[in-house]
Amino acid sequence: MLYVVVHEKGGQTQRFDFGGDQFAIGREEDNDLVLDRVNVSKHHLRFRRHEGKVECIDLESTNGTYINGRRVEGARTVRRADRIYVGDYILMLDGDEKVIDPAESIESLTARVSKENRPRFADLSADESSLVTSAKRVAAAGIESSYLDKIADRIIRDVLQAAPRLDPVKAPKRSEVPDEDRSKALAKLEQAIAAVKATLEDGVDIEELEQRLAAELLEYGPLSSLMRDDTIREIHVAGAGPIHVVREVHPGDRLENLRFTVPRALGLAIRRLARKRGLWFEGAQIIEGVVDHGFHMHALLPPHQAKHPVLCLRRIKTDAKSLAALVSESVLSDEMRDFLLVMLRNSRRVIVSASGGVNLNRFMQALVGEIPINMRVALISDGGLLGRQHRGWIQVRRMPDPADTMSLTSVIGLLLRGGLDLLVSHQVSPVDAPDVLDALAGASRGAVVSLWGVSAAHSLSRLAAFGTSAGGGLLPLTTALAQATDVVVQLNTGVNGESMQIREITAPRVEKDGTIDHRVMFSAERDGKDGSTVFKASRKLGVALRELTRNGVEIPPHLLKL
Repeated sequence: MLYVVVHEKGGQTQRFDFGGDQFAIGREEDNDLVLDRVNVSKHHLRFRRHEGKVECIDLESTNGTYINGRRVEGARTVRRADRIYVGDYILMLDGDEKVIDPAESIESLTARVSKENRPRFADLSADESSLVTSAKRVAAAGIESSYLDKIADRIIRDVLQAAPRLDPVKAPKRSEVPDEDRSKALAKLEQAIAAVKATLEDGVDIEELEQRLAAELLEYGPLSSLMRDDTIREIHVAGAGPIHVVREVHPGDRLENLRFTVPRALGLAIRRLARKRGLWFEGAQIIEGVVDHGFHMHALLPPHQAKHPVLCLRRIKTDAKSLAALVSESVLSDEMRDFLLVMLRNSRRVIVSASGGVNLNRFMQALVGEIPINMRVALISDGGLLGRQHRGWIQVRRMPDPADTMSLTSVIGLLLRGGLDLLVSHQVSPVDAPDVLDALAGASRGAVVSLWGVSAAHSLSRLAAFGTSAGGGLLPLTTALAQATDVVVQLNTGVNGESMQIREITAPRVEKDGTIDHRVMFSAERDGKDGSTVFKASRKLGVALRELTRNGVEIPPHLLKL
């Protein structure tokens, strides 16, 4: 028998008989399997038996069909271990029919490659200087040993099948890999290396290849040694490409003579890093948060338009659980922090606009850390992890789950009607923008909204553009936002190259002619004498503070003296 196994992310798993030659999947009732979700097309895909194998055909669906992270174009053969992504569902084929057995195990692959007809790396390119003749070397751009990559990928797949709990997808939450699985993995790896040894080029270091694969299967691959190096500030890697690092001593980034054997191994390391700190859950594709050795991780997992896993690790000086921790890093001054505390504790309306490569996630964690715990707060973020240190607050997950029975708009609307002191939306998106606009307009006492923008004016217009789906033109919405917003905090790289800094805190005000004046209250500047970073308060700060005082807000005396 052959079955189609359907797993709802965060929900139940079901099995359906695949007895005929065709098996259609989609939203309409005439399909063999009906998946009633908006991101599944009416007739999404079809499995078919063809020439002794099972193929998957995407039926020109709106959101596409993905097998192991790669979009299906034409007919793609499906095997037992393949994962087929359809909207919010993950499908797999199971059963005792040989048509879905793996195409070749590592043993069968190498058995038919004799010493005489083994592939020669010299055949890969006419440019001898760019060839990979040893597993020790990293290939030049665009030149890789496709045979070695195929061998490594097959070994990793076979070992994961033998010891499935090595993959965080199947491992118990946050637990270490059981010793039994580690032993199985090492035994299977040794067996696979022995099978492939006779087929490889004489220059390939078999022992080093085995060590690399063991590190990728049991640890974090080449990241393990790099993350322990205290001189490294940043690590960047995409797929199985060469690893870029930025060091303290020589800040210009450079290529390390290291890489993951295959993109699958990088994805495994990302999920393992994230699972250890509770950052990863089934179906997550964008992962952010603090991981081992003081690094903050930004990662992207397939399926997505960039195809391969992408990882950025940046070492941070502190966990930055409050703005006070960021003052020591010249992100802002003590006076700027005190001003923002006034805005938060009095439920004002704040927009945080970030540009460039600044760590907006880290700044928002520090800002949220300053909100008094006795306030009624709801926080919206992609994974619902922002503010999780406070049990009395409501963490709202923007990323949908198949088990959800209410829309995000309905959930936020209910929370707003119940009364909130602050609604926090981290990296607001078109999904929650209409509700955020309502909160800024007064549906909650206050609001804190973060998004990407190169300036205060750009962030207001961009937020208005997100909200135009709720009706209304862009210019009227932008003007309304300026009237509703108390301050805009602009984050950028610092005036002296700091990785993150508040360059300006402005107060948008609508003039009589309808234009918007962004009045600068604080700014970061380079001192003309010694070139150091200084934070200055402008005269317009006093005007804004007096206006807050008239509205019943208590202002610390030292701020009134600025």
